[in-house]
Amino acid sequence: MNALVLINKPVGLRSTKCVSIAKKKLGVKVGHAGTLDSTASGLLILLAGNATRLCEFVMSLPKVYRTVIQFGTETDTYDYSGNVIRESSTANLNMRTLNDALFSFSGIRLQCPPAVSAIKIDGKPAHKLARSGVDVKIDARPVYFRSIRVISPLNDEGSIELEVSCGRGTYIRSLAHDLGVMFGCGAYVKSLERISLGRFYLEDANAPNDDEYNLVSLYELAKNFPRIHLSPRDSKTFINGMAVLSRHAEYTSEGITELNDYVCVEGDDFLGFGSYAGGGEYICPAVIVPKD
Repeated sequence: MNALVLINKPVGLRSTKCVSIAKKKLGVKVGHAGTLDSTASGLLILLAGNATRLCEFVMSLPKVYRTVIQFGTETDTYDYSGNVIRESSTANLNMRTLNDALFSFSGIRLQCPPAVSAIKIDGKPAHKLARSGVDVKIDARPVYFRSIRVISPLNDEGSIELEVSCGRGTYIRSLAHDLGVMFGCGAYVKSLERISLGRFYLEDANAPNDDEYNLVSLYELAKNFPRIHLSPRDSKTFINGMAVLSRHAEYTSEGITELNDYVCVEGDDFLGFGSYAGGGEYICPAVIVPKD
């Protein structure tokens, strides 16, 4: 079995628990392609069988979240689960200045992840260090915001609902915190739901405890990436673990054009995933999957 499983993770359930449940149901090795905080809900993609080797490919897909951000309060976790650090007035906050602030986040931006996160520092998860009293410092890193759209405008309680389309490694909790800093009133994530990941959508997901899962073919994953067809000669080279010249490849599909690091490779009897090297001159194999 080589497949993806789309899970609708509820609030309060850890991603690792979803992996454990799926492993018991499917009877094969199972991994995840990026976790969701236990305080968040929504689309979690699990990888079954040899699909576990495609974790990096799935994690590279663009993500879309729905979130409610509450202004006027700052917490130590940047979300509703944390301890309140301070509270401030939101009297000077309005939609005009907030829209300007949201627009300023478009594109590539440096972001500091929350101290309470899964990022590892010297081999230890940051959240464990932070909760043990260690003053955790995580360097800012570039993240990509494709768009931030207002779903429900700022209400009388100082909260706003947003739809955020972003790239890998982006923390919506940090977005909320940064907005709170910009306006000097603090802010935190009141709710967070991931609604899509690439061309995979929450409405197609199973509940973790469903009796049966809808298994998603790797060909559906391939649709997210530029897709090429190799000649029999280059196919043999690629299957044997050697790079092929990209100019020899026949491109059959664009995929999601923003994804320029990875490519799907198809031969007569295999489906493969690879990455570009040498400034795009070569395609190096990563995972080869025989056709069923």
